[in-house]
Amino acid sequence: MALTDAPQIPPDIARAAVHWLLELSPGDTRTRRQWQAWLDADPRHLQAWQRIAQVDGQLRGLPTPLALQTLAAPGLARRHSVRLALLLTAGAGGLLAARHSGLAGQAWQQASADLSTATGERREQRLADGTRLWLNTASAVDLHYSASERLIVLRAGEILVHSAPDPQPDPATRAARPLRVRSSQGTARAIGTRFSVRQHDGSTHVAVLDGLVELQPRNAAAPALRLSRGQAGQFTAAAARREPDLREGVGAWAEGMLVADDMPLADFIAELARHRPGLLRCAPDAAQLRVSGSYPLADTGRVLQALTRSLPVRIHSRTRWWVTVEMRAPSQG
Repeated sequence: MALTDAPQIPPDIARAAVHWLLELSPGDTRTRRQWQAWLDADPRHLQAWQRIAQVDGQLRGLPTPLALQTLAAPGLARRHSVRLALLLTAGAGGLLAARHSGLAGQAWQQASADLSTATGERREQRLADGTRLWLNTASAVDLHYSASERLIVLRAGEILVHSAPDPQPDPATRAARPLRVRSSQGTARAIGTRFSVRQHDGSTHVAVLDGLVELQPRNAAAPALRLSRGQAGQFTAAAARREPDLREGVGAWAEGMLVADDMPLADFIAELARHRPGLLRCAPDAAQLRVSGSYPLADTGRVLQALTRSLPVRIHSRTRWWVTVEMRAPSQG
């Protein structure tokens, strides 16, 4: 069967297969046991993995059974894994286009960025100038430091920046190199500050926890929009606008927490879903329930169980990777 004739793999299962492809590492027996349990849980999981093996066999000239053994063995090269992930989701003819689309694009970002995190992972990094940088789940950045600028390019996801004074100002003018975060829509310039930047589809959201930040859309001729402590803003390539002041818990993810203050359950679940592989959704009939509290991101399953104790909801799992939070049926008297 040709690759282009292979059965369609559901997006959530493809996402989970790519997750395992990137997570398997030498000597990690716990992850390998979890991977095997995932394979055994649903015939479609094995189908997705066999699809990877098919591509691997085509790339290496191996028969599919041997390709399966090669993939399951510890030490699968990360770059080769990502290439297979791209082919799994985009097909052999779509490798270049996949760099900029959907799940395959996420895998490409993780593999090629200067700094990146996988789904459910968070990372702190101290940069060369002393700036502290946190990457949220499924995020990727490039770093461009030169004699004239300090530039962080946000390629995907969300970051928290705690800027440091420039240790290498221009010796002639004593002017500090500007510290900027560039997204797809423009730049956020830090002015002695702590702030978060999140890349959305078509827009960038900025929240200022301390200091000042200037937002400059990529195509706008208007002056930059300045935000101060406790303010938030959003910009597209054409314009920037101020948003309501910060909600409680902005940036708490850097401490491994998801903080909600009377948040609609649908929004809460959407945030939680960013931190776990597979598909997590909220049923429409439960969407407007309200959530408050602080929840540890290290164990999203525990968070879901906590919701069942505080709200009239239940957790419906088709597989470990396909979970719905829905209204609990009223008890029969």
